[in-house]
Amino acid sequence: MTIYTVSGNGPPPLTSLARDWFGNEVNPPVFFSFALEGDAFVFRCARQAAALCHPAARSGLFHEHLWEYDVAEFFLSDPVTGNYLEFNLSPNGAHWACLFDSPRSPLAELRETGATSLATCGPEGWQARADLPLAWLKEHLHFGSDTRMNATFILNSPVQQFLTAVCLGDGEPDFHRPDRYSAHSLLAC
Repeated sequence: MTIYTVSGNGPPPLTSLARDWFGNEVNPPVFFSFALEGDAFVFRCARQAAALCHPAARSGLFHEHLWEYDVAEFFLSDPVTGNYLEFNLSPNGAHWACLFDSPRSPLAELRETGATSLATCGPEGWQARADLPLAWLKEHLHFGSDTRMNATFILNSPVQQFLTAVCLGDGEPDFHRPDRYSAHSLLAC
């Protein structure tokens, strides 16, 4: 997994995901990137297809149950405590975050992370972005070189397809396998 350090020359390159959990092709694919931009950790994602978003969710606002519709997600594990963050980003720009102390065992929803989110979403496709303050991530998740991570997606609601950037094993789709999240590298762009 790559986190780009951006120095003002435009956004980082996007990585594509074109296979779902079971190895089936996803067409069109979905794209994502992680970046460090100034004092923020930035998650970008995009797809050239319409999305079904939570009907009550609004761009820039915290909203629960985004995963019941199309959503982009990322997970960051705390190398000190073993806790992990799940962050959901709707194609319409709404977001949700929760801290877990073990797989599927929530500690707390996180409404006060300082996260901002925005998107453009229409019948031809969508682009979404979430920025989280690095200071918050370092204080609450010991974010740094030992942080492990993953990017995941739920697409094509209501007949959902589940995509993961990191192989999380077999069985039914389950993104809550923090022991399998990937180490990351930093790359300047």
